[in-house]
This record gives sequence, C-alpha cells and structure tokens, in this order.
Amino acid sequence: MSSQPGTILTALHYLFSHRLGKTIAHCLDLDLVTSGENLVEAESRLNAVVLQQIRACYTGGNFEQLCFKATGEYWNALSNAREIEMMHLQVEVPPVVLPVNRSIVSLPVYRHEAQEELQAV
Repeated sequence: MSSQPGTILTALHYLFSHRLGKTIAHCLDLDLVTSGENLVEAESRLNAVVLQQIRACYTGGNFEQLCFKATGEYWNALSNAREIEMMHLQVEVPPVVLPVNRSIVSLPVYRHEAQEELQAV
C-alpha cells in the first residue's frame, strides 16, 4: 500500500566529520551516511545515495522513507559545525509527483563540517 508524501523535501542538510583518517558525510534529512578519503569523495558518494533513495521512494510510493531523519544529537552538532558553501543537488522528480513527463528540481544543500570527531554512526 502506498501513501502520499506528508512532508516534501525542500532542502538537505549535510554534516561532514572526520574519523580515523576518513571523511564521513551524513545527510541528516534522510539519515544516510557515506565515507570517503576526503570531503569531495564522501560528498559525491552521499549525493549518489541520496538521489537513489529519493528515486526509490517516489518510484515505489514509499514516501515515509523521505521523513526518516537523523537523531537529535547530529542535528545539535550543526550548531558547533563550521558552515561550508551551500550547493544545489539536481533531483529528477518522476511523473507520480508532478503532472509532467519529467521535472528537475534543484534542492539546496546546506553543508557543515564538524570541528571535532563525532561518535561513530
């Protein structure tokens, strides 16, 4: 049984941290985590996972997965994190969402880098 989206994603919040020589990238809005050798690699991997999650949720009609946020401790870590330049992620929205063939939506991505190591996710 599918359900309609309750809250539409209007922005994404990424939190980057460093642990054991790796960069951890965490999308707090979807509670998705990747890692890489550096920030660029970790973010690239996270973008791919985020896009796949959004695509899968809309294709399968499982909109609840778009409302699965990270726990409060990670959101609280944003207040002590250094803000990095905001980026935009181009998301293809399938026809199930808009009455058009295909539409590209640009989601703002608010990026922050933790100044100290966070506990393991």
